[in-house]
Amino acid sequence: MSDTNTDAAVRDAEQEPLLPQEPSIEQPEHAQPSATDRARHKTLQVARHTTTLLCVCLAAACLAIGFYILYILFHVPALLAVLRGSEPLLESASLIDMNDDAVLFAVDIQFPDWGDRVANIPFVNATIYHHGHTVGWVYASNLKVTPQEKRISLYEVFHIADSDAMARLLIEAASSRRVAVNAQAKIALSGFGKYLPVADVSRDLDVVLPPPPNVNVTACDVVGPVVDMRRGGITAQANVKVGLPAFASANVSPIWLDFSYHGIVVAAAEVGPMSIYASGVGDLPVKFNVRQIETRAHEAALADMAIKASSGEGFELAVSGADPSRYDAAPLWLRQALRNITIPVRSDMLQLPHDVSLPIEDIVKSVAVDKLYGYWSAKDSFNPWAGVSAQVSIDIPNHSAANVKFEIDSLVPNIQLLDEDQLPFATVDIPTTPIRMVQTEELQFVASCDYDRVSLSVIPGCELQFTRAMKRALSDRHVAIGVDGTLNVSMTTSIGQIHIEALPIVTSIDWKFDRLEIAGGDRELRVSQPAEISVTRIHVLDTTRDQIKLEIDIGVENPFTYGAFISDMALEVKYAGLHIATVGVKELSLSQGTNDVTVYVDFNNYPGDPRQRMLFLEASSGKNVTLEISGFPNCTSISPLEESLRGFAQKFTIDTSQLGSHSSSPGMFTGKFPKVLREVVFHIFTMSAEATVVNPVSGASVWIQTIDAIGYYEDDIPLGVLEYDFTDKQPRQGQSNGLLLPYNQAITTPRLPITANETSIGWDVVRRAIGGTLDVSVFTNIQMQVGNAPLNFTIMGRNAPVKIRL
Repeated sequence: MSDTNTDAAVRDAEQEPLLPQEPSIEQPEHAQPSATDRARHKTLQVARHTTTLLCVCLAAACLAIGFYILYILFHVPALLAVLRGSEPLLESASLIDMNDDAVLFAVDIQFPDWGDRVANIPFVNATIYHHGHTVGWVYASNLKVTPQEKRISLYEVFHIADSDAMARLLIEAASSRRVAVNAQAKIALSGFGKYLPVADVSRDLDVVLPPPPNVNVTACDVVGPVVDMRRGGITAQANVKVGLPAFASANVSPIWLDFSYHGIVVAAAEVGPMSIYASGVGDLPVKFNVRQIETRAHEAALADMAIKASSGEGFELAVSGADPSRYDAAPLWLRQALRNITIPVRSDMLQLPHDVSLPIEDIVKSVAVDKLYGYWSAKDSFNPWAGVSAQVSIDIPNHSAANVKFEIDSLVPNIQLLDEDQLPFATVDIPTTPIRMVQTEELQFVASCDYDRVSLSVIPGCELQFTRAMKRALSDRHVAIGVDGTLNVSMTTSIGQIHIEALPIVTSIDWKFDRLEIAGGDRELRVSQPAEISVTRIHVLDTTRDQIKLEIDIGVENPFTYGAFISDMALEVKYAGLHIATVGVKELSLSQGTNDVTVYVDFNNYPGDPRQRMLFLEASSGKNVTLEISGFPNCTSISPLEESLRGFAQKFTIDTSQLGSHSSSPGMFTGKFPKVLREVVFHIFTMSAEATVVNPVSGASVWIQTIDAIGYYEDDIPLGVLEYDFTDKQPRQGQSNGLLLPYNQAITTPRLPITANETSIGWDVVRRAIGGTLDVSVFTNIQMQVGNAPLNFTIMGRNAPVKIRL
């Protein structure tokens, strides 16, 4: 081949154009060529071979590139198979730590549809740009997915290159719920093929963020609120339980937040450090400070929040980060971002502990009534009214060691009542005289009111709803009404004065009870002094064998400023199921001072029924007597009350020991009754006794027919037995009714023989009392005749003074 090239070069050289000959010195015939000639000859030879060499090199390079492209194309199916069958699923994500320069995170990514391929990526180096500014970069290495292990676990650091860019990225994500970034990455593909290159990837991403997850927030371990001397206002601490999606966990540095309402910062909070565990439940310590009221706009904002909360509408607070210069616990980029991020938070997102809400009966400890007046007449059947002056002691359990000031300077309500369909049926007309509440201790208060007249006005056309509500309360022991209205409130608190106009009251009362009780447990209804009731006259209107009709005049010494008026009412009284009487008034009018009340009693006589005797025995013994009162048709002319009382029945217990005029511990009233037994004299020589009695009953003849009695000293030492039949000793025109007791006259019985007890103890007791008195308890069975009604009753006279004479 070299010979051929040489021959061609010779021919080419031979074909070169001739050049003009320079003059020269004639050379000898066989002389050697010069150096210039030799260089020229060499150049001509190289020029002849350059084109051929270039062609050979170019062909070799194209062949190598072709083979490399074929090598890459050979691995393309594997890359495509990986990309098509590798839809990632985020299993868990953890935010481990963060500072001004980096964020340490960990994620677990699952590829559930991974095939039988093996993916091995030596490294990925990704850089994030936001609007042309470098945010940061992350480097990950040794990423491998196999058919046996379809999960990648990353524990990496995101290096922050520009804090301002990082803050702007977070602000955009929070405000628009989307992120527009440019991601540039270098990906080593040698894991798919040894000689595959490092790929440069650049992509613009516009990611729409999903809606915020449902977050459950519950406050517990509350301490306070207490007056904050450092920040001002009041501060409460709590441990907040936060519930997030179960795959997320995080450790977040403490942050400071401001809570604003309509542009006014009303509170601040120190939140964190926050720890959310893989279960999605985390603990978040919070210090919440309610700011001191500084302006009228600030006060108006708090008032509007209270109005919306009370109406059930709720309110929305704007939560944003505090000024970054106020704290340094969190990274600067996070503080800057939070300052420019505003998150709306509704008031119903926070769930308070269950023990914060307490039934009213658990916090009202006592009710002291100074004056009370009620008015209800047939003419104003649907417009009763009352006057009241009272103090209510309120004691709220202070489990959180709260220490704040809260007093109500003025509270004026405007209320209407709602039926079961939540429609108004009556209004409560209350005067503008305010209710006040003063604070006595931490979370202990005394509320007081003084109303001359509080009227209940039934809306025309709603009389049936009012009657149903009354009947349900009296007959079914079930108060079920709605309350709708407003309150005008002025308060003095630890954060300043607050005035709220038209604070809504929207609530329902659903209260079931067994007994009509004003108080129970350690709560009581107290009055300044008891009322004194005295029976001034007992007059018999009519008698039959089975009934005695009585008219009883009662004097009531009323200590209250007000009393009551009711046009008419009657109730049946039962004892142990026995209808013993019907008691009523034609008009009851009580006012402060002395009042005269006439009560009409239809006493039903059951001379052979032992329950009647037991009633008198219990009442005379000072024991508790349980009676039942009930209504009946036409028991009153007040139509809604009459309808309600038809099914009404109520048992109550009377402590008869409180009815005497010398009660040592009076309750709401004390009683004074006519003294029937004036004197008892025991004569030792004749072993007899005589008694002086006064009959307080007019309108009918009263006779004592028989008496059987046993006397005891100190309730257990028998002294003697008396048995006497007055019908045998007092004959009158061929018949005897016994000993007649004229009305209001002192009558002394004849000396009644007594069989003395044979024990020496009883006799010694009587002998030592000669010339003085001895307190004797007498168990007595008496048969009497009142008009046409025979009466049999048993009484127990306790500690009656008996004069002992020779």
